[in-house]
Amino acid sequence: MFRISLTCPLIAVGVALGLRAPAVQAQLVEVQETRFEITPFVGYQWGGSLETDVGGGFPAGELQTPGSVGWGGILSFRTSPASAVELTYLRQDTDIELDRATGGTTELEGGFAINYIQAGGIWEFGQRQLRPFISGSLGIGIFDPKAESLGSDTRFSWTVGTGAKYMFKSGRVGVRADLRLWVTPFPSGEYATWCDFYGCFVAEGTEWVTQGTAAGGLVFAF
Repeated sequence: MFRISLTCPLIAVGVALGLRAPAVQAQLVEVQETRFEITPFVGYQWGGSLETDVGGGFPAGELQTPGSVGWGGILSFRTSPASAVELTYLRQDTDIELDRATGGTTELEGGFAINYIQAGGIWEFGQRQLRPFISGSLGIGIFDPKAESLGSDTRFSWTVGTGAKYMFKSGRVGVRADLRLWVTPFPSGEYATWCDFYGCFVAEGTEWVTQGTAAGGLVFAF
């Protein structure tokens, strides 16, 4: 009788420890959650045109950048299981063409480089291995003709995007796909005048230069 009464409490303790093991394991997983992610990526970038006037540095027409490869990186800091703050860099090396108003297209010598540096955020949907997301950011766009006779131009720019991320079971490595729209305002060279009680005012219009990017990269989390 003494042996039976001693064995029963031991069995009860063993069952309790067995039931508590998943909770302890969940706590260990929570402690091991990553906070930073680095994503080098490469993709295809297209779009980008700007109208020119006779009085500017180019003949009247439209400047265009042909589509080409774009590459860069994303540094992410997770603020919650579903969101992160991100710093993004993107570079595109391409050519620049002038579609003349009088007809014909001329490729300008030296090539053209576009750099975007932006800070923003990402919001993921779900906590599974496959996570769709939306993103947005603000920053600058640097438009840099490679010809020595032309200077670069730095402008405010912003972007919106969507995509998906797939993390492998380790949670340390994954893949990411992004589809983004980059928007940069430029002065249009056209002016408008309006008057009110305080006087007359002149303002220059705005032309929106837009580009699209489809890219994929590897995610390294730590």
